[in-house]
Amino acid sequence: MFEGNTRRVVGDGHNTLFWFDNWVGEMPLCVKFPRLFDFVVNKECSVEMNRLGWAVGGMAWVWRRRLLAWEEDSVRECSLLLHNVVLQVNVSDNWRWLLDPVRGYIVWAAYRFITSSEQVDRSLVDDVWHRYIPAKVSLFVWRLLRNRLPTRDNLSRRRIIQGNDAICVYGCGGLESVTHLFLECGIPNNVWLQVRQWVGLFTVYHCQLQQHFIKFSFMAGMPRSIHSVLKVI
Repeated sequence: MFEGNTRRVVGDGHNTLFWFDNWVGEMPLCVKFPRLFDFVVNKECSVEMNRLGWAVGGMAWVWRRRLLAWEEDSVRECSLLLHNVVLQVNVSDNWRWLLDPVRGYIVWAAYRFITSSEQVDRSLVDDVWHRYIPAKVSLFVWRLLRNRLPTRDNLSRRRIIQGNDAICVYGCGGLESVTHLFLECGIPNNVWLQVRQWVGLFTVYHCQLQQHFIKFSFMAGMPRSIHSVLKVI
C-alpha cells in the first residue's frame, strides 16, 4: 500500500537491491526493464555492483544468454539512466518517506493518510479493525481485502516466481488468487458452507471478497445485534 510513498536513498549501495528497490527513476528497474531482468543472472545484486562497471559492456552485466540487438538497446538505455549515479562511501542507504521527507515515517500520519484517502471504503476500515478481533487477524483481513497477500498470482505478477508456478496450492489446477484461494476453490468453499450451516444461514455468497464481506457481515433479515458477531466470524 505504501510502495508509492517510499523511496530508497542510496549511499554506498550496499543495502539497496539494484533490480527490486525503487532507487532511481520512477519505478524499480525490474519493472522498467522487465526483459533485462528476465535474462540477468544475479537478480538479488545490490547497487554496489557498479564497482564492476555498469556501462555498456561492463562486468556488472552478466546474462543468461547473448542479448539480441534490441535488448542491447535496453542495456544502453539503462546505462544512460545510471550515468550520473555516484555512490557515497561510508554513507549508509536509507528509506525516505515521501509524505514527510523531513520527519520521516510516523504511524499516526500513515494512518491518517490511509483513512482519509478517497479510495478507502470507510465502512471496511471500521468493520475490519474490530475491538473483538486480534490485531494480527485484522491486519491479515485488511491486506486480504486489498489483494496485498503474497498469493502466487501476485508473486508471478512481480516476477518473483514464473507464471506456470502460480497454480493453486490446493492442487485444483486453478490460478491461485485471493478470490480463488478464499472463496472459489473446493476446500474454502466447503469451509464457508460449514460456517453458514453453523450460524444458520442458507444463502449464496458474492464472488468478490469485499462484497462477500459486506453481505455476510450485514446479512439481510438478521437482527442488528447479530451483525457484530458476523463481522468477527
